[in-house]
Amino acid sequence: MTGTVHAPTGAPAISIPWWSWLVLVTAILGSYLMLQENGILLSQWETLHEYFHDGRHSLGFPCH
Repeated sequence: MTGTVHAPTGAPAISIPWWSWLVLVTAILGSYLMLQENGILLSQWETLHEYFHDGRHSLGFPCH
C-alpha cells in the first residue's frame, strides 16, 4: 500500500512578499559571517573579524 498526499482543491496560493527574500539572504549571510568566516572575506577589516571570532567563542562554536 502506498501513501499519496493530495493538495486540497481550491486551496489558496501562498503569496511570499519580495522583501522576505532580502531578509532570507541577509540572515544567511549573517550566519555565514558569524559562524564560518575565518578571514577570507573580512581579512581587510581585522576588528570586525575579531568581533565575529569572539562571538563564535561565546556561542560555543569551534573555530580553531
